[in-house]
Amino acid sequence: MSILRLKGVCVTRHGRTLLDVSSLEVPAGQVIAIMGPNGAGKSTLLRSCVGLQQGMSGHVELLGTPLHSQNAVRRTRMRRLAGYLPQLVAPPGDLPLTAREIVAIGRTGLRGLCRPLTTTDWQCVDQWIERLGLGALARRSYGELSGGQQRRVLLARVLVQQPKLLLLDEPAAHLDIGAREDLVRLIDELYGELKLSIVLVCHEVEVVPTCCSRLLLMSEGRIIADGPPAGILSDAVVSELFRASLRIIRAGNRFAAIPATVLQRAS
Repeated sequence: MSILRLKGVCVTRHGRTLLDVSSLEVPAGQVIAIMGPNGAGKSTLLRSCVGLQQGMSGHVELLGTPLHSQNAVRRTRMRRLAGYLPQLVAPPGDLPLTAREIVAIGRTGLRGLCRPLTTTDWQCVDQWIERLGLGALARRSYGELSGGQQRRVLLARVLVQQPKLLLLDEPAAHLDIGAREDLVRLIDELYGELKLSIVLVCHEVEVVPTCCSRLLLMSEGRIIADGPPAGILSDAVVSELFRASLRIIRAGNRFAAIPATVLQRAS
C-alpha cells in the first residue's frame, strides 16, 4: 500500500522550473531521506505533497485519496494525518503563547475549532512535551525559546496529531550536535514503535537515521538518484552534488561527510 503517490508533479515560476517529478511513490512504513543543495527543490517537493505549493500541476494522492478532488476542509484534515513540519520561521519575540500552548494547537486541529481539549488531549500534549525533553520549557513563552527549542516544540505539535505520515523539512535546523543526535535517535524510536512512514529533508548526511531505507538526491528540481543510502552515498556522487571534494565515512547505518583534504593531510 502506498501512503503517498506523485505523478507528473511540476512547479514553475517566472518561466523557471522549480520542481519536475514524473513519478514518486512512498510505501506505507518506509523512511525516506531527501538530500540536495540549496535550491534543489526539496522543500517545494514536501509542500507539493500536502497541496500547499502554489503553481503546482500534476497528481498527488495522499493516504489513498487524490488531493485535487477534495474541498478545502477535507484537504486540511488530510494534512493533519500527514504531519507536515515546515522549515522554521522564527515568530516575533512577543508571541503570547507558551510552548505547551503551541503543542496543544496540534490537538485543537485534530479535535476541531471551538471544541475544548479533554483531559486525554492534555495528557497527550504533556506526554510528547516530556518525550521531546521540553518539560522545563513548557511554561515559557514560545517566542523566548531558541531556534532549536522552537523546532522541538513544533515537532511535538505535529506528533500530538497522531499522524500516519511525517513530512519533516530540515528538522535538525538550528540544533546543536547533541540535540541533533537526540532527534535522529527519536526518529529511529518513532519508526520502531509506531512504524510511521517518514519523509525527511536534510542537508547533512549525518541526519540520515539508521531506519532510513531509501535516499533521494535532488538537483535543479529533479530526482537524480533513488535507492538505499549505502548504495548512493559515494564520495563521487556527493562531491558532484554539493560541488565540493568530500569523503563519506560509514559506521553501521550512519554516515558522515568530511573534506577530502583532511584525509589527504592525515595520510
